[in-house]
Amino acid sequence: MTGDYVVGAMRAALALLALVLASVAGADAMTLLDYITFDGIDYIRFADEPGRPLTRGDLGPEFAVIECSFGEDTRSCPYGVDAAAAFLPSNTRVYAVRGYPTNFRLAAVWKDRIFLYQAWRNPRAKVGADLYDIVGRVRAIDVQRGEPPLVAATRPAAVTSSLDVGALVEMIATGAVRAPKVHAVAEPRYWLTLWLTDGTTLGRIYFPETGELMGGVSVPAEFARVLERYLGPRAD
Repeated sequence: MTGDYVVGAMRAALALLALVLASVAGADAMTLLDYITFDGIDYIRFADEPGRPLTRGDLGPEFAVIECSFGEDTRSCPYGVDAAAAFLPSNTRVYAVRGYPTNFRLAAVWKDRIFLYQAWRNPRAKVGADLYDIVGRVRAIDVQRGEPPLVAATRPAAVTSSLDVGALVEMIATGAVRAPKVHAVAEPRYWLTLWLTDGTTLGRIYFPETGELMGGVSVPAEFARVLERYLGPRAD
């Protein structure tokens, strides 16, 4: 996250927030997630998403307003509070994203910048399609071993077969959604970048040992086998 985006008062809360997210969401304790929460759905944003940035033309109707910010008040705005944000200041306006349901994507506008937030956890989701509205929208998938920021130093493997892209999307869409597990720091993981037809992306971590895509989506063993065909043997 860029320095102009992190308010000075937030810095003291970083370690605490990381531990909170690790305990309730299975996040790595060294990972700080930029989240917003509405109607029980947690949305997150990764600053290094490679897809195109949103423009004013992508904004739909105003959806809500951030009512409290963890960075501004850690006691009165803990993780899990409705209409709360990790970093965005109070009174930030949040909009629907044209062409997408609000339970998948929201856009926040702050200081003339537009930030895309995508669903991470939804207690009402039964299958992956309830969490990630991606069926018919994915044109390509990249995969890397590891996760940000480590993957920045490696080149992703592109899933080149349209049949494989379709199969991976189908496994995500039909996979049962369960409460996300807590994953050990050393547990193997892959970073998936789903390139959508509008040029935006959805980046999520996949844990092959437990067959879980970030958000609690369970996918079959075939999911890992498809990815490993493109990744090739691990370099030791």
